[in-house]
Amino acid sequence: MKSNRLNYRALERGFTLVELLVVITIIAILASLAVPVTNKVIQNANNLRIKATMKDIQVAISHYRTEYNRFPLTLTGASGGDDTAPILTSGQTNIINVLMARTDPNQTPNLNARNIKFIDLPFAKNAQTFGVIDPSGGAGTTPLQLVDIWGMPYKIMLDTNYDNRITNPDASNVDQKISARAPKFLSTSTAVQSYGPDKIANTKDDIASWR
Repeated sequence: MKSNRLNYRALERGFTLVELLVVITIIAILASLAVPVTNKVIQNANNLRIKATMKDIQVAISHYRTEYNRFPLTLTGASGGDDTAPILTSGQTNIINVLMARTDPNQTPNLNARNIKFIDLPFAKNAQTFGVIDPSGGAGTTPLQLVDIWGMPYKIMLDTNYDNRITNPDASNVDQKISARAPKFLSTSTAVQSYGPDKIANTKDDIASWR
């Protein structure tokens, strides 16, 4: 009976302060290990979403060229046989309207006269990140914008002089590990770039369709 009473009191005693501190320390260590892993998983998921969007843009432009035998924009600023300057999907042009078949039929020229939907992009929600933004609120009076997860426009580079090469942005990347091994040109007709989490072009965290 005496032995039973001692065991009961030992169970009733509970944890000491030292034991609680040990448990808390272990939990803190496990949490500190889990946070970087969670952040890495989120980052990889974001990169995959961005990559998928960039691939959709490339495919849409390719299908547009097959249908209309041209690029989906009015070419300006190209001189001396050079490609036109890179396009930002910030409403700089109406390229997103054209690819999504949301053009004004009375517009001249109508770059998608057959009203073919070459791409289906989600509209941005809440903080206006990742998706299409309509500055006109549905009125269709201004070009649509397309932003990545960090709220920045994509950069689209096009081979508008048809020599099947585009200047490689990686050649001027501030990260020497990237720029040192980057060829001057990309052998492609369309390339797309996201500035990544730091929102700065040509840095290490850029997400590129050619890598």
